[in-house]
Amino acid sequence: MTPREQAAFTAGIETARQMALAAAVTMETREDAREVRQQAAVAALHGLAAGLHAAFIAPSAETGPLHRIMATIATDPADSGTVECPTCKGQLSWRRDSYNGHLHAQCETDGCLRVMQ
Repeated sequence: MTPREQAAFTAGIETARQMALAAAVTMETREDAREVRQQAAVAALHGLAAGLHAAFIAPSAETGPLHRIMATIATDPADSGTVECPTCKGQLSWRRDSYNGHLHAQCETDGCLRVMQ
């Protein structure tokens, strides 16, 4: 990944994180904010923002296992393949969407890593 591509990727992740936080704050100020489904949605948005930060933005993200795997897959010219899962060391199968080039990956272990770029 070139430095320009890396900067664009990081900016996109930060934008997604900020949007999740903005949506959570908006939901927290609604009249129905105390309803269970609204609280669950707010918690999910906060979790998404925290996960994006931990996986991609935190100082260790550039050397973190998920970042390295996604960078490796991004440079692979193949349309699909497998790599070792950074979480459980099982097989992480991935494929590149033929329409938009987005990467989709899922670990063979139930409940483990699943990623969509």
